[in-house]
Amino acid sequence: MASTAVPPELTFTGKVMLIPHTGRLISSVISRIFTAPFTSGAKANTYLKDIVFAALRTHLAYLTPAQEQWLNGNTEAVYLDLTKHAKFQPDTDVLPSGLKVHWLGTKTAKKVIVYFHGGGYVLAAGPGHLQWLFDLQNDLSKDHSVSAIVPSYTLAPHAQYPEQLKQGVECLNWLLNDLKKKPSDIILAGDSAGGNFALAVLSHVLHPHTDIAEVKLSEPLAGALLISPWSNIGTLDKVQHRNQGSDYVTPKAADRWASLFLGDKPVDNYNTPLHADSNWFSGLDSAVRDIFVWGGGGEVLIDSIDGLTKKLKEAHPRVQYFVQAGASHEDFIIDRTMGFKQKSESTKVIESWLAQIL
Repeated sequence: MASTAVPPELTFTGKVMLIPHTGRLISSVISRIFTAPFTSGAKANTYLKDIVFAALRTHLAYLTPAQEQWLNGNTEAVYLDLTKHAKFQPDTDVLPSGLKVHWLGTKTAKKVIVYFHGGGYVLAAGPGHLQWLFDLQNDLSKDHSVSAIVPSYTLAPHAQYPEQLKQGVECLNWLLNDLKKKPSDIILAGDSAGGNFALAVLSHVLHPHTDIAEVKLSEPLAGALLISPWSNIGTLDKVQHRNQGSDYVTPKAADRWASLFLGDKPVDNYNTPLHADSNWFSGLDSAVRDIFVWGGGGEVLIDSIDGLTKKLKEAHPRVQYFVQAGASHEDFIIDRTMGFKQKSESTKVIESWLAQIL
């Protein structure tokens, strides 16, 4: 069973403390506006992002778990808001465990992308996640029969490892056994913690976790898309000091999320794949046909992403790796969060790869 913890409740005092927190954000923005042009260290790839990232670093460094979850809301609410603004009918399935699965596109589509959102296993999917995925699914649907689903998995510490993995496996088995989807019509995808999640599901296919139902595949899954995968939970990359100025993820936030997610569970090969030996991924090509890994050259996780990709390439003959120079953690999703509508080069590369495997 998963470890349990008392879910964080935001008290009146916690809400009041957001007032001085807002002051810190304003101060960090003003400071970066004037210092960024003269800073010689790492910077974001645009002046506007550099200012926004300074605010985000302050934001993530000082929030409590209760505050950040209260401010971020929940995945279902973000999904319903997207359906309202994009003017399409919400379509949500509820699995036997109570897990909600939100659809982008029609259930009758031949192919389906299972998208695990990021957020350190603690934060809900944000508007940028779902808007980027919605646009991707729409563009792919012009030439292919494809939909996407977003499992609204239980956030930590409301549930802790391996409960999220159990829900991801339930979702995959539901597609295979209830909706009768072929493995070759399913693509696993995710960003940050969601990339960790997608890879954990693949690890479970190879090495069934003793507390979770098995996944039996008659053929490999079509693909796995890992965007800025968080593969080194509980340990910081050495590069984080060099790239802190060009990214928004902070060591304090990463430590907080890792602790909330793991609880009293140790790191293992499912939740921290960077630590797995070369034999762990042996036979990976029998579980998934193609893998695409994206990393930002300016993100604090790039060392571990490099190391993980090397291990995947040693075990699998069809792994593509694309690093966008100077880009932050899941940079193109941040673009959508900030309201940028122009399709990024990285999104074009990912879309091209998906079109090939579809």
